Amino acid sequence: MSPNPGFLKLDLAIRGIVVDDSLRGRNDLFHAPTVRGPVARSVELVLPGEVLVSAPVDEAFTTDSPYSLLQEADRFYLQAGDERAEVQIVGAPGYYAKKTRSGLPMWRIGSSYGPYLAINPASRCAFSAKGSQCQFCDASTQGVDRDEPIPVEDVVDTVRAAFAEGAIDFVYLHIGYVDSEDSGVRFLEPYVRAIKRHFDTLVAVQLQPPRDNRWIDYIYAIGVDALSYSIQIHDEEILKSLCVGRVEQVGRQRYYDALAHAAQIFPNGTVWSDLIVGLEPTESTIAGVDSLVDMGVLPVLSVFRPLGDTDLRDHPMPDTAEVAPVFAHMFERVREAGININWVRDLSFAVTPFEARYFSDPDAAVSGALGPLYRSRLGNLAVRNLSRLRRRLRVRQVNDSFGSSNL
Repeated sequence: MSPNPGFLKLDLAIRGIVVDDSLRGRNDLFHAPTVRGPVARSVELVLPGEVLVSAPVDEAFTTDSPYSLLQEADRFYLQAGDERAEVQIVGAPGYYAKKTRSGLPMWRIGSSYGPYLAINPASRCAFSAKGSQCQFCDASTQGVDRDEPIPVEDVVDTVRAAFAEGAIDFVYLHIGYVDSEDSGVRFLEPYVRAIKRHFDTLVAVQLQPPRDNRWIDYIYAIGVDALSYSIQIHDEEILKSLCVGRVEQVGRQRYYDALAHAAQIFPNGTVWSDLIVGLEPTESTIAGVDSLVDMGVLPVLSVFRPLGDTDLRDHPMPDTAEVAPVFAHMFERVREAGININWVRDLSFAVTPFEARYFSDPDAAVSGALGPLYRSRLGNLAVRNLSRLRRRLRVRQVNDSFGSSNL
């Protein structure tokens, strides 16, 4: 078992964990009831170094895994051969068992991952409605099997319950493709404003790029603190073959253009884009990392995981040793560019540059000296205050721009 928590996280994400027989009936260990199928059979662990990982435990993923999860007394251990490491399990939060004022189960509204509450308040992605969804995407894994959006009040109820329990620190709103000029900004606005009105928290948003950059200014002005347009695959031909909707409805270059503009509007390190490791050659993913970093965008790497109801269900998983250099390269490039790595971090389902320092030299592993500040409640308060001050400088300018254009 690697003593390096970065390598261990990557290997667990790829190879999964075999759950000891004594734990098989412990449904409280599984952290994402909003999703179905093999991806739902994952367990969220805190590894040594406070590194979070969401590791699959479904037998479809773990046939050849050397890792086992077992319990002794009140402690949990990850074991591989004769080596073991104590880990913590991030179990299902209590609010999952509650309902909103309208009677909706809260587990169907938001899932907590590490310090984030992830909510998709929309109905189905328009890519799916047009029959052009990404081949690795299963709508059921997003929990979106509804015909109507979630009411704002139910989202507020869920956020309140999660905060009251101490289960989260931030809110992450994500939606699929919306076929409109703003790509869903107006749809998300009442949710963002309600969350900001009721809670002193940071709000991150992930959606598709709008057709006009002014909507990027607008989403910052309404209170969004961090923003993502995820290109996911850098190679143009592979993106075209796997994500027809992204190419035909949005356009590959539009993702990069929107990200470059957003990086000029939002604070350093708060604009990010996901790249999937394992769907394109490593040199292409490295080129994608370089493109993002050159425009001031924080790259985030997630490991491809084949889902049973998708066209790529039989696609092989990547090899840990082969893809590890991509993570080291990401950290080095981000560090050289001076992009802040403390905003977007602590993701159990992806590797951020903050964690990618473990793939670099030993000195780099301790380069996150600011980490404890940003993890603390006091640090979060300082970040929110800085974000407010910076946003005030933009709001009047954005309002004037939209007023003059009648948008």
